[in-house]
Amino acid sequence: MTERSDGAGAGDGDRGVEPGSDEMGPDEMGPDEMGPDERALLAGFDRLRPQGSLQWGFDDAMRRIAAGSPDMADVEPWRGLPDDIWDRGRGGKIARPLLAGVIGQVAEALAQDSREAAVGAFTKSNEAIWDAFRYLSARVEQLERAADPLEVQAGELALPVYDLSEWADPVATWTGAAPSIGSVVVGELGECSVFEALVGSSVTVEGVDPRGQMVWEANARLSEGSGEDSGIGSGKAVAILSEVTERLRSLPTASQQAVVLSGCIDRHALNGKVDALDQAIRVISPGGTLVLLVVDQAAWDGDLTAPVRDLLPGRPLHPETWLQILARRGLAGAQWHRPERGAVHAVVVRRDP
Repeated sequence: MTERSDGAGAGDGDRGVEPGSDEMGPDEMGPDEMGPDERALLAGFDRLRPQGSLQWGFDDAMRRIAAGSPDMADVEPWRGLPDDIWDRGRGGKIARPLLAGVIGQVAEALAQDSREAAVGAFTKSNEAIWDAFRYLSARVEQLERAADPLEVQAGELALPVYDLSEWADPVATWTGAAPSIGSVVVGELGECSVFEALVGSSVTVEGVDPRGQMVWEANARLSEGSGEDSGIGSGKAVAILSEVTERLRSLPTASQQAVVLSGCIDRHALNGKVDALDQAIRVISPGGTLVLLVVDQAAWDGDLTAPVRDLLPGRPLHPETWLQILARRGLAGAQWHRPERGAVHAVVVRRDP
């Protein structure tokens, strides 16, 4: 259609179309000027409009939820017969039984129509909510695929195992000074020197590692030990297969004596490091101790094979960086202990009682 400068469309001649007149098309009408048929028609076209992206689909579903169903606004419950209906029709009292029957049928029909309209409006509202969740789920899946397209797990990579024996006895001393509440959680196990030192210090210990081989070897060493305090049967020590952060997330708040983190805080991306740290801080009881065993950055870069270095999401943070992160999490006064013979630094902080 060719538009004229005076606002009249082709075929209108010199006569303009007045706003709100019967000759206006749906596109020219405002929402308040449209009848129910026009609104239903445009709603149908809007529903069938091609959706070019998940963003558009999600936004449209949210718009429909926020706007609500126009049908619901038109549904009002039947209020029953007016109290003065018989006074209004004094001349028709002779036909009261007949009139009552007619009114009853009309009332039943109106109620049925109202119920059907309400069901339709409710169904449309549910469709909008379902669409919103569907589009949101698809968008989250796209983000997850973009963030980790290969979904490589720690157990699939040949990660180096560092000697933690330099810190075995100090860790037992640091964590042993904490209140005897719950366990000392060690994640990850590594070559088990820290885990075994804690078992020998008579505290209750839980080792956590996502690599099955590490867990089987740790439990085998516990089973071979002698004495009441060294075996799994005593209930004082156990190694379990789990991602460290997931295990910490399952523990109650302020329920553990201490947490020792190594391995996972080196290879995770920054968000994974902070998530593990936050969960550890949450589960440590007041007065408890947090120990971070961090691999030296130069040693880490030199020990990894090229594929592992390329596929890991993160690399170790410098101990000074950990001091700043702990301070931002309200744990001031952390101490950085440099290694004397190995490649692993220790950062120790106690939670305020």
